[in-house]
Amino acid sequence: MCAGVERHGGALVWHVMAKNTAVTLCGTRLDRQVDGVNAQRAGHCSTCMALFGKLMTAPPVVSAPAATDH
Repeated sequence: MCAGVERHGGALVWHVMAKNTAVTLCGTRLDRQVDGVNAQRAGHCSTCMALFGKLMTAPPVVSAPAATDH
């Protein structure tokens, strides 16, 4: 999670993002630092949270079993 401005409207919200990237699940690029005091009071990005919910409830991807020598 990382605080940044909301995609539409500019309000400060918490976004979901992977490590070592500046792009959130909703596609917002977070380039600037955010004041920690303001971030404590921020809500959550509804788009990021909806996408995160879909990822967490999706069935696992089953890949082919690894080849083994017997």
